[in-house]
Amino acid sequence: MSDWYTELDSTLDQVWQLLGRATRDPKSPLRTPVMATVGADGHPDARVVVLRDAARSAGVLEVHTDRRSKKVKDLESCPLVTFCAWLPKADLQVRIKTIATVASGPDVLSLWQSMSEAARRVYGGVPAPGMLLAHPSEFGIRPDPADLARLRCDITEIETLHLGRELHRRARFRRDEDWVGSWRAP
Repeated sequence: MSDWYTELDSTLDQVWQLLGRATRDPKSPLRTPVMATVGADGHPDARVVVLRDAARSAGVLEVHTDRRSKKVKDLESCPLVTFCAWLPKADLQVRIKTIATVASGPDVLSLWQSMSEAARRVYGGVPAPGMLLAHPSEFGIRPDPADLARLRCDITEIETLHLGRELHRRARFRRDEDWVGSWRAP
């Protein structure tokens, strides 16, 4: 059997296996990818997020956040998102382009109800994320279901870059091409 990175189909299968594992394994590098957005001012912004779900059949990634965060404001002006992660053990970079939609309020109430108390503490602090504090002790933890947002990120493209010892391989898979892959120059 050949290595997964030598064939397009097995490369895409490997990415989806790694994404699925990342939603369950806190040590997976794909668990915490960098999420890049574009703000209303036209500047890119990037931050690490926690990947909560990856559904191959729907071609969707899911992230949870505080609805008052800058990333949600960015998505209101431009819903385009790119995720990027480096997996050192696999010598693999994964970039995933998506179009995000934001759900909050009644649309995420069942999600809120399924969360542990510890998880709920992340959503609803006072003041809102990014606001100025004179001292960190001014921040108050006040869990509020109204401040939970689910980001549904519909994947449009997956690109991989495998850094092999003798040969680097870049592959691209696009939704509008039925996920049929193509090799690209590294």
